[in-house]
Amino acid sequence: MSNCFPPDPARAISRRSFLRWTGSAGLLVGLSRSLPGLAPGARAEAPRELVLISQQGATPDRALPKLLEAFKAANPGVNTKVMLFPEEKFVALYTASQAAGEQVDLLMLNGQDLRRYATSQALLPLDDLPYKNRFIPEALKPVTIENHLWGVPSGAAGGFVIFVNRALLNKYQLDFPKTYDELKAAAATLKKAGVNAFTHPGKVIYMWPVWFFTTFAQTTDNRSIERTVEILDGRGKFTDPDVVQALDLVFQFARDKMFTPGVFSLDFPNAQSEFLTGKAAFYLFHDSLAKPVMEANAPGMELDFMLMPNLVGRPVTSQYPGAACGVVLAIPAKIDPARRELARKLLDFLSSDQSDQESVALNGGAVPVNQQAPTPNVPVYRKEKEEISKLVTYLDWFYPPEITRGFQEGLQAGLAGRIKAEDLAKNLQATLERLYGSGYKFIG
Repeated sequence: MSNCFPPDPARAISRRSFLRWTGSAGLLVGLSRSLPGLAPGARAEAPRELVLISQQGATPDRALPKLLEAFKAANPGVNTKVMLFPEEKFVALYTASQAAGEQVDLLMLNGQDLRRYATSQALLPLDDLPYKNRFIPEALKPVTIENHLWGVPSGAAGGFVIFVNRALLNKYQLDFPKTYDELKAAAATLKKAGVNAFTHPGKVIYMWPVWFFTTFAQTTDNRSIERTVEILDGRGKFTDPDVVQALDLVFQFARDKMFTPGVFSLDFPNAQSEFLTGKAAFYLFHDSLAKPVMEANAPGMELDFMLMPNLVGRPVTSQYPGAACGVVLAIPAKIDPARRELARKLLDFLSSDQSDQESVALNGGAVPVNQQAPTPNVPVYRKEKEEISKLVTYLDWFYPPEITRGFQEGLQAGLAGRIKAEDLAKNLQATLERLYGSGYKFIG
């Protein structure tokens, strides 16, 4: 997930989840009585339809379909339609939709998408919303760009941790590794038993940069965001030693055969299956994985997680990449004025305290973005909540799309042994300098 964005729009992709339609009559009754934007007993009007565009990705959003049904039930005459664009084609398909003049009333974005569209004036500013205080302050920071609010958060703060099948580690008398050498030794023990260390959806190039975000946090002595800003505004370079070292640390995992064979052919279901069936002990993935893994109740699975072991041989905090704002709800700038207030009504509804509580209950999450929504009583999420201070915003939320694509393709190539860290760093810097020549300027 995912989640800086018009040059080459067909190539930038995101990390957010796809939606699956389900229903719940009990939920409809409860929500229709208590959530904002509802008008029980209101006189039916001529049918109106709101179109919401989201992304189809790795993890189903179980709450959204139910919440939309509740909204419709309490607003007679209002229909909603969800359009799902595959995450790897989201920008291209949404661009085509805009060019065709198709109706779009609400967008579900990640922070990366938000930056792309906010900085290109493609969204309505929401500075006048009266309910901003319902959100935790950390969740509003990523959706505030150049002192304007461009969207509202929903869901929960969270990110990419290393999920661990503790049952496998216990079986082979292994502790959670604290250093890379310990991790390498554990991988060797597991390999002798026919178990791989890491699985990963390596076929999905969008998922590789989170490895760099994790290693870069350590090589920068926990200054990865500061260093990213320095590089993008010209005070630093992608060829600086801390960047090259972080790239090479990612490639080291491949050189030491830490990944399952055939990792580049795995998609989301394949990787999750390997983890669930005990073919791999570790899986660096978004915390949304926890819910389906626990519900699968697979034999031999005892779910836990850890943060990346120390890779640099000096005292640093192990941080993990993620987002404090969950999914971002935004309104396109070109919305038909006749539907603008109704779209704001739906925005209010979907970001309410009770909606967020329902979302976190069904989808999981450690820290709900709404202050009044409780964390689910799930051990993995309680543990992550204790580590939430170590969450660092995805760095590709700051990158221009050409740099994002360069990381995606370059990391996959480097892990396959086709490019060295130094050469990838030079390619990234050359791309950035071309952008400078075309007028690119980093907007903080």
